Amino acid sequence: MIKSRPINNAKFRGCLIVCVVAALMCACTNHNYFKPSCTLPSGVDLEAALDHSRADLGRLECEQMFEGYFDRLIDVAKRDPDIENRRRFSEFLVWANDEGIIDKIQARNYYNRYFNTTFMSLPDDFNVCSSCTDIAKSNLEQDLQQELGQKEEGLLRACQDKPAYYAAADQYNSILLLLDATCTACLNK
Repeated sequence: MIKSRPINNAKFRGCLIVCVVAALMCACTNHNYFKPSCTLPSGVDLEAALDHSRADLGRLECEQMFEGYFDRLIDVAKRDPDIENRRRFSEFLVWANDEGIIDKIQARNYYNRYFNTTFMSLPDDFNVCSSCTDIAKSNLEQDLQQELGQKEEGLLRACQDKPAYYAAADQYNSILLLLDATCTACLNK
């Protein structure tokens, strides 16, 4: 029986460890990992951008990027303005709701904020006098102004629907005027 020497055993173990580490490193670098391709649409053709978005958002890993896709679609629509874009966005939001990407309330909010003349910033349980504190009134005015900007993007720039946008702008001014008058009345009680 031949006994191995401790030096050869140590060299063999060291060599074995180096080989195992090298094999593991090679296995990690050669492994192709799946990378989701959630790429926001671009270009000037809204139909193509909508198709691209539906394909991407149909994959689970892209769903959380819905807002980014919607914003980019608005940008594409501004380069391809058409009154029919309102219908296209409506169909897209219905599709997103049917696919479970967004719920019905979110779909309605997206559509109304960009493509409807009525304002969503006014809460359903709106109590005017309680909204007359400086902070509450300022927050409400800021929300209304932001929504008017969204309506400008959707109605005016993406759809070229000037009458609808001007109706929304008139409603915005009326709401602010009514808010000021009501707050004056509430404070004089």
